[in-house]
Formats: sequence, structure tokens, C-alpha cells
Amino acid sequence: MQTSRLVPLVLSVALLVSVLPATAVGPASAADARVTLTDTTVTPATPVAGAPITAETTVRLSAGSDTPLRLDEVTVRDSDGNTLGSAADLGRLSPGETLAVPVTFDVSDPGTYDLTLVVEGRDTDGDDVRATRPLSLGVERAAPLVELRADSLVADADTSVQAVVSNPTNAQLRGITVQVTDPASGDRLRRTAPALAAGASTTLNFSVRATEPGTTNLTVATTYTTPTGAEVTSTFARPTPVDPLTDDVDVRVQRAQADDTQQQVTTGLTGLLGGGGGGAGALQPQPDDSETTSDEAVDVTVTNFGNAAIEDVVAAAESPNGTVLAAVGRFAVTDRLEPGESATVEADLAGVSAASVDFVATYRAGNDSTQRATGTYALDPAVGQATLTGLDVTVDDEGRVAISGNLANVGDGDVSSALVAVEPTDAVQPAYPQRTYFVGTVASSEFAPFELVAQADTENATSVTVRVEYTAGDARTTDRLTVPLPADDGTDLADGQQTATLVAWVGAGLVVTVALTLLLRRRRGGDR
Repeated sequence: MQTSRLVPLVLSVALLVSVLPATAVGPASAADARVTLTDTTVTPATPVAGAPITAETTVRLSAGSDTPLRLDEVTVRDSDGNTLGSAADLGRLSPGETLAVPVTFDVSDPGTYDLTLVVEGRDTDGDDVRATRPLSLGVERAAPLVELRADSLVADADTSVQAVVSNPTNAQLRGITVQVTDPASGDRLRRTAPALAAGASTTLNFSVRATEPGTTNLTVATTYTTPTGAEVTSTFARPTPVDPLTDDVDVRVQRAQADDTQQQVTTGLTGLLGGGGGGAGALQPQPDDSETTSDEAVDVTVTNFGNAAIEDVVAAAESPNGTVLAAVGRFAVTDRLEPGESATVEADLAGVSAASVDFVATYRAGNDSTQRATGTYALDPAVGQATLTGLDVTVDDEGRVAISGNLANVGDGDVSSALVAVEPTDAVQPAYPQRTYFVGTVASSEFAPFELVAQADTENATSVTVRVEYTAGDARTTDRLTVPLPADDGTDLADGQQTATLVAWVGAGLVVTVALTLLLRRRRGGDR
């Protein structure tokens, strides 16, 4: 009977113990040292991976405890029980006292972490006392983020590389230093951003050089100061292709255009590359915007079609035998020309008697070697020459004349603003709808068709005159061609016999004209 009464009593005590708070763990003799963890604060408010994180928690020994507590350690542990950070030798707590304990740790990867704060100590009897508190933590990606913008490098040439630094957190980052290791020299190139606001970004420019084609590693080291004052360094290496050096520079010379954006060379550049006093080797000044451009002025444009920047670009005017023309001299074009860029200077060729001028651009390319590129400008430019070919003339019973044919360009240059018209006479007048025909521009060795209409007094008219006007070079030219009308011999004009005879006659004249033109060209070329 006594045994049966004892069992319910033991079960009641066990149930009571199971529902009590588990703030302190230890043997029965140490149960009076009741310790808790409260008021945990995490700094920074937005932790980042790889940077120090501080969790400051308050350790409290309940005033109802019968014994003081020696604090051995406060730790931060992950879900597997591994210790991430700890604070030790914290002293003693008397009943009712509290102590704020900071614990610093870090995590290597961004994400959400379920951590545990653990406090451990001993009471006056030497028994262990332990309490825990959960800590949930969201960790962002390590800051700052560095993006390296370099699709490829060029062997034996300086290549521009950009490092874009951004701060993805909601706190300012200070003292950001980015170092890029030059593949050729091994030097660490440094650029600094004193501060970077939350969410902001900045671009740092570098110039590196690779030694040979293939692939090289660009090593980037980033050092920054966190909001807590800790200095953190992160490093990564990016494999980057290295292309062979392509040197492709073009010099183009054309008649000067009225363009305010073209680059001008001032007199202050004369002493930069040597020379002076207006000699053949001296850099020549350019006219300022207030001066009128000379009729002999030309634009010299240097374009870098290669894959590496060129430097110290200078243009010199030379005769075909390589002699620098003193009247034109040399011009500093630009200090540096990136791939795909162009720079233009103006030169005045007044007083130059040569048939052509070579503009030679010298510049420094990969490995600081000096290269040359040449553009030629002809002072006696090609000129177009228009003539009429394939003429077909018909007359109907009412005296209406239809003229068709082609305006051909047998010259070396273009003809522009070409106009074909019927020249009025007493017996022939231009008629609607094709009194005149605007042909426009015809390139060398090309032709364009035209049609004209006239009204003729068939009893008195024997021919029709076609007027041709066009511009070739700087000159406006007017030519006239008299074409006989088909004879009225009673035959049917529709059968095309008379028209065929006329076309054959005009064609024979054209053959003679072209032959004479070619002969004159050959003689002119021989004289040169």
C-alpha cells in the first residue's frame, strides 16, 4: 500500500520539472545559480560575408541565486555545434548583476544562419552552469563588389582595364583600395576610393600590359574598412585572353570642311616635338576659329583601326620624293588615340606646287616602336567629263520630236548637277512634259538615261540642238550637240531605219570622242 502511494507522487514531480524554463543547466547542488542571456545586438546591422560580425549579449545572474558565478566563456555556435567566435575569462557575477559581452566572428558565405549563443561558468561549488539563446542572422555578399571590365588584352601594348567597385550594403564603406597586378612587370597598380556610400558604385581605371598572346590571369586585391573599423582584404584572379598586336592606322586627306568639332593645333605645341622658326621640321600653328579657311586647306584625319592605343601622333607633309614641305611642316595630331578613334587637324597647302602631297603620320605603338602611315592628296584632282551617247530621235506626223539617250561620264572624277535640255531655235521649241531633264550626279565611267520632247516646224527644221550643263571639279560646263532630224522621204518613220542611221552616226562620233579623250590622257600622263 505504501508503494502504490509513492508512484503518483514521483510522476507529479517529474511533470513539474519538465515544464520549468531551461535557462540554466547543472547538477542539483548548482541549481540556485540561475543565469540567462538577454538583449542581443548584432553589429553591423547588415552583416556581410567575410567581414567581422559582433554579437553583443547581456549575461544576467538572477537576484534569486544563492551563489555567485564565475563566467568562463560566451560563444557563438553554428547549427552543427561548431564555435564561430568566443569571449573568455569574463570574471565573476554576483546575484542580481549583469554583464554585456561582445563576441566577434565571421562567416564566409552569404545566406541565412540559425546560430546559438552559449554562456558557460562555474558556481562556488565548482559545478558547471550553462545557458543558451538562439540567434538568427542574415549575411549579405561580401562588400564591396568588384567587376573587372576587360574582354581581352593585347600583347606588347598597354591595354585599358576598368574595375567597377560597388557597395551593395546599406552602410558606407571607407578606405577602398583596389590593386591590379600587371602581367608583364608584376607591379601592383593601386587605385583608391576614399568612401563609397550605400548602394553607390565608382569606376577605377588601370593600364596593364601582357607579354605574349594566349591567356593570362589578372589578379585583383580589394581592401576596405568596414563600418566597425575592421580592415578586410579579398582577392580574386580572372583568366583573360591576350590577342596579338594589330597595328592598323589610316590617314585620310580631303578638302577642309566647315566643322567646329575638328581638333586644332595651337602655337603652344610648336616646342613640344622640337623645331621652331617656321622651318620644315617645326610644328605649324593652326588658324583659330575666327580665321577664314583657305581654299587650299585640307583636313588630315588619322584613324586607329588597330586593337591597341597609339601615342604621340604627328603628321608631316612631304613631297612624293620624301622631302618635308617647309610651307606646310609638321602637326601634332593627338597625344593618344584609342582603338576605333579618329583625330583631325587642318593643313593649308597654299604655295605648294607639287602635283600631290603625302601626309605621313608617325606614332608609337606596342613596345614603344615608331610606326608610319601615309595618306596622299592630289592637288590636280580627277575631273569628270560628260557626253551624250545612244541618242534616238523620232518625229511624228505633227512635228513632235522625242529624243532619248544616255549622259555618260568619260572623265576621271564625278560630274554633278547634270542637266539636259532642248535648245530653242526658230524652228524647234522645247515641249511639255520634258523640256529639260535633270540627271544629277554621274560617277566616273557611269551613265544615266534621259528623255526630251520638242515641237518642230518640219518644213523648216533640219536639226535639234541638245544642251548639256554639269559641274566637274569647281567649274560649271555647258556643251551643245546638234542632232539632225530624220529626213521626210516618204518612208514610215516607225520602221526605225532612219533612227538606226542616226544612232549609228552619233555612235561613230562618240567612238572618235572617246579615242581622242584617251589619247589626251596618255599624253598628259607622259608629260608628268
